Amino acid sequence: MPRSPRRSLWTEAACYHVMNRGQNRATLFVEDADFSYFLGLLGRYSRRFEVCLYHYCLLSNHFHLLLQLPRPRQLSQMMAGMLVAYVRYVQRRYNFVGHVFQGRFKSPAVDAETYLLSCGRYIERNPVTAGLTAEPWTYRWSSCRAYALGESDALLTSNPWYEQLSIERARRQELWRQFLLGEDPKEEALHASEWAIGDEDFRRRLQRPAGRSVPRDRGRPPQ
Repeated sequence: MPRSPRRSLWTEAACYHVMNRGQNRATLFVEDADFSYFLGLLGRYSRRFEVCLYHYCLLSNHFHLLLQLPRPRQLSQMMAGMLVAYVRYVQRRYNFVGHVFQGRFKSPAVDAETYLLSCGRYIERNPVTAGLTAEPWTYRWSSCRAYALGESDALLTSNPWYEQLSIERARRQELWRQFLLGEDPKEEALHASEWAIGDEDFRRRLQRPAGRSVPRDRGRPPQ
């Protein structure tokens, strides 16, 4: 049965948690060069679409991005272009034929005021969840080292929610490390929400009036 049209409204007030994985959970990034190439594409498309990128993490078979666009309807255009470019790279590098990504990327809207830091924590804890490390800031392919250790990361936009943790840079880093290793009562909501992560008021503001539905975006890249 075809899915019903999504009755949501793009909004500049929201960020988007973008994620996708390899077809049948297959490996997306085999070597360091693959991780680097994807991050290079992310930087190029972020500049082209004026994206504010706040958090990211690449694991071998999937990726997470937390971003904001001045024209949110362009998210599908941006991601389709970026993923197609990566597919072509994989095909050239590994003489690969077939699907690289598992269907359309997911992109639930995130209420930045109340859930952005929790979503960033969830993204940067992925290497811990996967059993790759006990401390997420030791993992190379994520934004965590910028927040937890103060390392420079040209991909990231200044994060006003993170900066509100403390006026002192070292203290912000310490608080972020504590947050990453501690518990977060909002984590359950990040797992449960499919199309919007926020309180009921935020979800209501994303709803279109009945009868004015918007067709589901076509973000899956041709392969």
